[in-house]
Amino acid sequence: MDRTRIESFSFIGLFIIVSVLLFFVFSPFIQILTFSAVLAILLNRPYEHLTKSLGGWRSLSAGIVVALVLIFFITPVFFLSWQILLEAQTSYAGLQGNEAFYMQSLQNAIEHPIREVFPSFTFNAAQYIANILGLVSNNLAGLVSGAFYTMLETFLMLLTFFFFLRDGRGFVKALHDLSPFQPEQTQEIFDNMQQTIISITKGTFVVGLIRWILITIGFAFFGIPNAILWGSIGGIVGVIPGLGTPFAFIPAVAFLYFEGNIGSAAGLALFGICVIMVTDNILTPYFFGKGLQVPPLFVLFAILGGIIFFGPLGFMLGPLVLSVFLSIMHMYSVLSKRT
Repeated sequence: MDRTRIESFSFIGLFIIVSVLLFFVFSPFIQILTFSAVLAILLNRPYEHLTKSLGGWRSLSAGIVVALVLIFFITPVFFLSWQILLEAQTSYAGLQGNEAFYMQSLQNAIEHPIREVFPSFTFNAAQYIANILGLVSNNLAGLVSGAFYTMLETFLMLLTFFFFLRDGRGFVKALHDLSPFQPEQTQEIFDNMQQTIISITKGTFVVGLIRWILITIGFAFFGIPNAILWGSIGGIVGVIPGLGTPFAFIPAVAFLYFEGNIGSAAGLALFGICVIMVTDNILTPYFFGKGLQVPPLFVLFAILGGIIFFGPLGFMLGPLVLSVFLSIMHMYSVLSKRT
């Protein structure tokens, strides 16, 4: 074997070993890096406008954007999580008291029609809801109680976000230089990936935020107890394709109906129809239509698989991985047509 082949195999072997080691080094921070990169992509345009307004001071502009994210996004999320935790604990205690009567009514209403066909069917509504509340409470309790770890992760995220904003052009240029494709092909790939990431992120999270606000307002107005908690759970359920916004309203309408508030149940049902029309039929197609066309079924599995693999941030990382995959497929399609 000649020296050139030995050097080639040695280089490949060394590259694989170092890449694997590098993956394990960075794996504890994958969520932080990914979340920071997505924020940098989403806020890059406002950052560039601010940089021009400040005469090209990129560090100052990045610092201002990071501060705004801390004040208007991260801080409210922390206090919202605390409020949801308190409401989850209150609801869990309520299942053992007066609310148990309504859970029993809901359980009987579901069981009786199904038992006409399947006599052995049972549905423990209180237990299912208790499991959900326990899951929410345990996760948020860990977030709040692990204050030092949460602050450290937040600091690292903001620091990474700052450098991604300030030095983003340099990172992109380095990737351009390393790319084996022609410059225009590489730029086309990056543009397509950026647009796909933006459209999927907005379609998942911006619409999800709007849906959560509307659901919470509706629940609070029509008398659902602990509206922030159940509005948050409804907002999460509404994001998942295949379940969607209707499944956020159906249990709440049923609760009001079995409580005897027929008017409130009808009002919440009508309000839910309006929310479904706005979020599912107008906003979601609008945001997703600006990027690659992503079938809802694939988005469903991307979200569920992301949650299983990455944890809570899988709501973002799952669709993000899907968007990158579709961008690569689009790149392959473009390149194959040119050859």
